[in-house]
Parts: sequence; structure tokens; C-alpha cells
Amino acid sequence: MRALSLSLGLVSLLFCAACGTNNGTIGFIPKGNFSNASLNGQYVYQIEGFDFSNSVNGVPYREAGVFTANGSGGITSATDDFSEGSTVFPTTSTGSYAISKDGTGSLSFNNALGTINLAVTLVSASKVYLVEGDAILNAGGLAEKQDTTAIAAAPSGTFVFREHDLDALESAGSVGAFTVSGGVVGAGSKDVNRGGVLTSLTFTGGAFNTPDPLSGRGSGTLVDSSPATSSFFYYIVDANNIRFLSDTSGITGSGRAEMQSGTPALSGSYAFGSKGDTLGFLGGIDSAGRFTANSGAISAGARDTVQDGGTAANVAFTGTYTQTASGRAAVTLSTTANSNLVVWMISPSRGYFVVDDPTTTQEGTLDLQQTATFSNATMNGQYAVVMDGFDAGGAKDRVGTLQWDGSGKLVLNEFTNANGVITAPIILSGSYSVANNGRATGSISNLSSNLVFYVVSGSDAYTVQNDSGVQISGTIGKQQ
Repeated sequence: MRALSLSLGLVSLLFCAACGTNNGTIGFIPKGNFSNASLNGQYVYQIEGFDFSNSVNGVPYREAGVFTANGSGGITSATDDFSEGSTVFPTTSTGSYAISKDGTGSLSFNNALGTINLAVTLVSASKVYLVEGDAILNAGGLAEKQDTTAIAAAPSGTFVFREHDLDALESAGSVGAFTVSGGVVGAGSKDVNRGGVLTSLTFTGGAFNTPDPLSGRGSGTLVDSSPATSSFFYYIVDANNIRFLSDTSGITGSGRAEMQSGTPALSGSYAFGSKGDTLGFLGGIDSAGRFTANSGAISAGARDTVQDGGTAANVAFTGTYTQTASGRAAVTLSTTANSNLVVWMISPSRGYFVVDDPTTTQEGTLDLQQTATFSNATMNGQYAVVMDGFDAGGAKDRVGTLQWDGSGKLVLNEFTNANGVITAPIILSGSYSVANNGRATGSISNLSSNLVFYVVSGSDAYTVQNDSGVQISGTIGKQQ
């Protein structure tokens, strides 16, 4: 009965958003044409966060799987893998969901701990932001619509990946590329920051076993030159996208891979976001920024970082880089902290990177900025938002919508899970300003005067809350 009451309570809380706890924001009107019918088909999801059921400090966990939504409020099947400590716990179940007109809502089904309750916001019918809505779990994640025509066989091609793993002693962040054909892993290499020490390794073997034809879930291994064998479950989103959950004994970890395409060269202006761990704290660093890469030179760099609660705002940097035909670029930056990167380009417009820094273990994603200059008018419309991390009160996650009016006004409609305390959606107003390099600053009443966004385009941005003592970052996406 406890799980059922939590689930029904979450639905009730989320549907209060349309009627509005407006906290003084007069005239707020939720926008959108979403409904239960918007969530229809099979979705691959990943969640990462902390379990507080048996530890005041929280135990890190990762979760991934595939659920099927029927377009009318039912989850007809859910295949869930929950990883905490040294074990992956698989479950299958059914569930339910509810979506309101602005794309906010709730979703629930069973997992290894009982019933998982998620607060959700749809970017589109194909992309859904998630945060935990349970009293013992704090986490954020993403669900993506699966192309069921692509799940009959193991992936094939060259894929660029990023992964973050934890064991009892340290964390490790990895980026690299591998080629798989007929389920057999051939050439490939990776760069690993393990506990602050960067190592470059090659892949010497591995396999992707045939996936389940109904869910697109499979198992596999990667063997590197250290030598070490990593075991994992994988989940096919489509022919170009795979998601991973570690099944290596003693490892809690997850990752993602995208098929490499075009000429994978670092060239142009990019916005980026990254997060990871420090020597002192799990989840101890969050960054977002932008730079221009051209003919081996890095220019016009700007970065906002919160590390172990200390802030660094709009830090300028330059640098140099070298790159190979494989898409690997070694970047040296002028800043004293977080000064070196290894980037693996997925395409000319997107890449994954790991930071080569002795005090942190962090990876990130960069995307080519879509215009040469930005302004307040660039950001206009209603955006889904997801952010997760910690503040002074403990773990803190938020999901909801953020309205930009194109001329400097913000309205946030957020659901929060603050260290297990679930808050009904609340509406907060504020203001913003967008610089011509795509760095946007926002101030929202009763939340923060230091929200920073690095804009990829009028549809997407990376964000970090650059307040002292706060470790919260995420992304926003314009609703479609």
C-alpha cells in the first residue's frame, strides 16, 4: 500500500501544475498540446543517482531498461535493470503514467526496490526528462523512443562512447571508440581517467550478444589492453544509439554510445556540459561552457564550474589541440584547473570528452553551436528542463518547464525532490540575458540568481546552477 499511495500522490502533485501554485507569478498559462497519447511506444531509459534507504550519505546506483507506453496511461511492459554495489537486479513489470498538456506528468512501474515513481517532462513524443519521485531515491535521467525495427540484431558500425563507473575505491570516466560487426568487437581504443590518472588503452576483443527481439536488451563484453574485461547490458535506441549498464562485478556504472559519421573533426564553435566526481565527493563537479576550435587553436573559451561547492564564473580560456583521423582530439587549455581534455568526435557537430585532471573524474558532451551570434530573442518558447545534484540540504533534483519570452522574462514550473522531500509543482518568475557567444544568465525568485546556460541553438542548452555550496546541473530542450 505504501508504493501505491506514493504513486497516486505523485500523480496528484504533478497535475496540480496546470492549476498552479504560482508563488506570486500572475497570469501563468501552461503551454502545450501534450496528453497521454504523446507517450506511445517503446522507450529506452537511463537513471543515475543515490539511494538513501540504508545510508544517510546515499549509495550510488544506476538504472536502465525499456518500457512500453500504450498511449492511454498504461505501461504494458517494463524491463528494468537496477545496479547498486556489486549486483544488477533485473525485474519485469507493468505500470501506469499520466501526462498533462504542458508535457509534465508521472510514470511508475516496479523495480528491485518495489515501485519506482518518476516525475517526467516531455521534450517531445520521442524524448522525456525524468527525476525520481520517491522519498528514498534522488536521481535524474532520460528516456528516448526506441526504433523497434533496429532491435533484431546486435549493433553494427563504429561507435563513440562515454562511460562513468564507480567501485569501492575510486571512480573512472572513459571516452573512446570501438567497431563492432556481426557481434564481434574489432578495432578501438579509449581514454580513461581513473582516480585522477589518465591512461590510453586499446580494445583487444569483445562481443555484443544477440539482443532480445522484443526489448532490444542484450549483453556484451569489451576487453582492453590493461588487460581487463568489462561486462555490460546494452539497450538499443536505434541503429545509431546504444545505452549501457555495467555488469562487471564490483562496478556501478553506465554509459552511452553513438555511431560515428561524417568527418569526425573538431572544428567550429561548441557548447558543452560535464559532470563527475572529485577526490573528496561523488558528484563534486559540474561545468558548462563554450569555445571555438580552428586549425589547432582554441579561442573565445568561457566556462562556469562548481567544484566541491566553490564557484568559478565565466572563466575565459584559450588553448591548442591536435587530432587524428579517428576523431580523437587532445586539447590543452590555458586554465590551471580542468586544463586538459581528450575529445572523441561522433561527427563534426558532436563529441564526447573526458577531462584529464588529477583532482576530478568527469566526462561531458559538446555540441556545435548553430548560429554565429545569440541574443535574448534566440530563446523564445517553452522548454523542458531537468537538473540533478546536491544543495546545502542534500540531494536535489528538478524537472518541469521553463518559459522564455524572447525579451528577458523567465517563468519556471518545477517539480523537486529535495533529499526525499517531494514538492508540488511551483511556479517561479525571473529574468534572463543572453550574450552574443551563447552564454545566458538567469535569475529566478526564491531559487537562484546564478543560473547559467550555454546555448547550442534556440532549441537546446546546457545549464549549471553556479551558486556556492550547490552542485546542480542539467539540460533544457525546446518542446515540440
